[in-house]
Amino acid sequence: MTETSFDLVDIIRTIQKKRKFIIIITVIAVALGGVFMVIKKKKYKAEATFLVNNPLYADRHNLFRSLETRYVDYFGGDDDLDKVTSLANSDTVKDRIIRNSQFQVVYNQDINTPKGHAALMSIFNKNFNLKRSEYKDIQVSYIAYDAQTAANVANMSVKVLEETYQYYYAAMKQDMCAAINGKVKLLDSSISVLTDSLVSMRDRYGIYSLISPARQNLINGDMKGGGKGYGRGLEEIQNVEAIKDQLVADRAHYISNLNEFSASADNSLTMLKLISRAVPPVSPSGPGPMIILLIAAFLGVFFSSVYVLLIAYFRKLNSVVR
Repeated sequence: MTETSFDLVDIIRTIQKKRKFIIIITVIAVALGGVFMVIKKKKYKAEATFLVNNPLYADRHNLFRSLETRYVDYFGGDDDLDKVTSLANSDTVKDRIIRNSQFQVVYNQDINTPKGHAALMSIFNKNFNLKRSEYKDIQVSYIAYDAQTAANVANMSVKVLEETYQYYYAAMKQDMCAAINGKVKLLDSSISVLTDSLVSMRDRYGIYSLISPARQNLINGDMKGGGKGYGRGLEEIQNVEAIKDQLVADRAHYISNLNEFSASADNSLTMLKLISRAVPPVSPSGPGPMIILLIAAFLGVFFSSVYVLLIAYFRKLNSVVR
């Protein structure tokens, strides 16, 4: 059996022999690359960059600190960036961005049908990107056929993320405010009942001195009066007065907490800081014309060379006498 060799010398000779064919294929590939470059619709990429603020600065313990001064970093940590990233990848946030950016008009789809909504979500997922850098900032980008649309969607995504992330903390504080406010209303009702009872008992026994044991810094004056039932009246008034004073103190404490939670839940406390707003790009994204033509030329040379080498190798195999 005769062995067939096809070494480097044979490869070089084959390429030199077929160089005209390789050049023609390369020229055709470059021409096709130029045609592709002309007919391909241009896409534009807009980017916006923002920082995540530390949500602890909006906490009431830092807004109204009175006992200790503890340092809290202004910038959010990795956990906060993870929360923002999770929100950005949620269908709820994506749906709001799509609706606020008028995707049904831009891409001519019916957003109210399951098929149309799924198509718009697929378009958004394909062209939207979010990435974090080592400097703890987040960059969102969007690619569209229209430069203004790309910028609008990128900026809208930051706005929706800000509103959603802020609402996550504000909603909890607002729920606390509602719970405390409900408790204050119950205390108001109880205090009103106890006040009516105290007024009735003081008028009945003729005791108008402040005799609450809960007011420890109060020096009681002379107790005037006497007779049957006077002692019982003192004890009853003391008991009711002590309960009422405690409820009044609790009500004041609840109102103080309510004011603090209300201040920390204010919408003026921003959670994201936009440091680079997206603007309509002036040049399309992706490789430029020279890069496309060079890639087309490389592919033409590569595949045409492989083709002529394979043809030459199989011809050599067929010429061997077996």
